[in-house]
Amino acid sequence: MALISLAVTVLASPWAPEGTPQAKASDPEPLPLLGTYRFAGGQEETQEVERAIDEAVEEMNIFIRGIARRRLQEPNLPTDELRISLGGDMITVARTGQPKVSAPATGKRVAWRNPRNGNELEVSHRITPAGALEQKLVGDRGASTNVFAISADGKLSMKTTVTADKLPSAIRFTTTYVRK
Repeated sequence: MALISLAVTVLASPWAPEGTPQAKASDPEPLPLLGTYRFAGGQEETQEVERAIDEAVEEMNIFIRGIARRRLQEPNLPTDELRISLGGDMITVARTGQPKVSAPATGKRVAWRNPRNGNELEVSHRITPAGALEQKLVGDRGASTNVFAISADGKLSMKTTVTADKLPSAIRFTTTYVRK
């Protein structure tokens, strides 16, 4: 069961290559995605997240399926508000009702402990060449990646992938936010 809770709070994918340009607080316009956003995906996107979780846990043992579903829904369902901020060279992602996650804007992995469950993870934030923010949380038995990007219409999309050794398949979904 600890693995499922880890998978819920973890993020994965390759780490930032050395030499990748990164935003700094001293840059004239460090990140166009800095700001506060409200969830705009409505019931349709919320149901899509629930469907993605249901599909992943459907193959699990019937006795742990419900527990796994609850542990995956709590940190992954859309939140009312999302804030991306830069302080010094640290990027912080804050979601209503979830622990704040801060890491250097350089892509460097740092240790982070989830204050809710005590899980110890490695966290990184980096700006991709396309200007998206890639947030990764990686633990011993699972990982999760959030990629935040601004679309042509000004909306913020958060593409999430959750993997864990106890999950039969990865969980993938996208949620949409608008600037407040």
